[in-house]
Amino acid sequence: MLNRLLILLTALLTVSAGCGPRPPSIPPEDLPPPFSPEALNFIVVGDWGRDGFFNQQDVADQMGETAAEIRSRFVISTGDNFYPSGVDDLNDFKWVTSFERIYTAPSLRTPWYVVLGNHDWLGNVDAQIGYSAYSDMWTMPDRYYAREIPVADSLNALFVFIDTTPIADADHSQIYPQSERWLKSRQLQWIDSTLAASNAPWKIVVGHHPVYVASSKYEDNPNLIRDLVPIMRRHGVQAYFSGHDHNLQHLRVADSDINYFVSGAGSLTRSVDRDDPHALFALRVPGFMAVSLTAEEMFVKALDEHGHVYYFTNVPVGGTPESNPPTPTQVTGSEPR
Repeated sequence: MLNRLLILLTALLTVSAGCGPRPPSIPPEDLPPPFSPEALNFIVVGDWGRDGFFNQQDVADQMGETAAEIRSRFVISTGDNFYPSGVDDLNDFKWVTSFERIYTAPSLRTPWYVVLGNHDWLGNVDAQIGYSAYSDMWTMPDRYYAREIPVADSLNALFVFIDTTPIADADHSQIYPQSERWLKSRQLQWIDSTLAASNAPWKIVVGHHPVYVASSKYEDNPNLIRDLVPIMRRHGVQAYFSGHDHNLQHLRVADSDINYFVSGAGSLTRSVDRDDPHALFALRVPGFMAVSLTAEEMFVKALDEHGHVYYFTNVPVGGTPESNPPTPTQVTGSEPR
C-alpha cells in the first residue's frame, strides 16, 4: 500500500512540475540564426525559488548553457524569487539553497536584475533589497529602479524594474503584512517620470504580474490595465516582461505596440489557455526566455529545460501593429491541462 502511495505521489509531482507530454519543439532547420555576440543578449526567468526542486535545477543548468552560447550580459528575474513566503532575513538559508547553489554556471555569474513578486511580499522585502550589498550577482537597489544599458554606439535601452504587487493586488492588501508601505501612486508617478525623462529608443518594463495573460488560473489584471498600460503606451514602451503565471507566453492586444511576455516557468509550471484571444504563444513547459537587442530589433526565444526552442519572434524598435507586426514562429499541437 505504501509503495502504491509513493508511486501516485511521484506521478502527481511529475505532472504538476510540467514534465508531462508536450508538443514537439521547432525543428533545427526552422530556427532563426544564432544571436549576434555583438548584440545586448540576456536571459529572463521567473518564479523559480524552490530549493532546486520542481525542475528549478534543470532549468538553471540549461540557462547556464544558453547564456554561454549567446554571451548573455545579465539575467532578469520576474519575481517570486523564494517560495513560499520570500526570505526571513539576510541569513536565510534560502539564499544558498534556492539561489547561490543553483545558478552556479560561470555564464550566470553576471548581474541579476530582480523584481519582487507577491510571494516575496509575504517575507522580508528589505532583506531582498539589502542582499544587493552582499552579492556580486543580485541587483535590487530598491523596490523599483531603472537602468540604461548600452545596446550599440550612443544607443541605450532603458529597463524599468517595477514592483507590481501594490498595483496589481491592491484589492487584496490585507493578506500582505507590510502593505502600508506600498504607496501605489508614488510608484506610478515614478514610472511615468522615469520613462518620460529617457531618450532611449528601447524602453522595456519588467514586473511580476502579467497585464494580459493566457492562463488556466488568472485573468487579465484590471488594475494594471487601468494604471500602468496608459503610462507605457504614452512613452512608447515596446515590451513588458512578467512572471506570476508559471509558463511561457507572448501576447498582443489590438491597437497597441506593446508586446507582453510571460516568463514564469523557472520551476513549477501551470497550464495555459491557448484559446486566449491575445495569445500569440502560450505553453506549459519549465524554461525561460533568451532575448537579443540590437539597434533595430529585439529577438525573443522561448526555451525549455532541455534547450529546445518552442517559439521565437522579433519586435522592431519603432514598429506598429499595422506596419511592422512581430514575426512569430511557434510549435503547434495540444498541450496538457
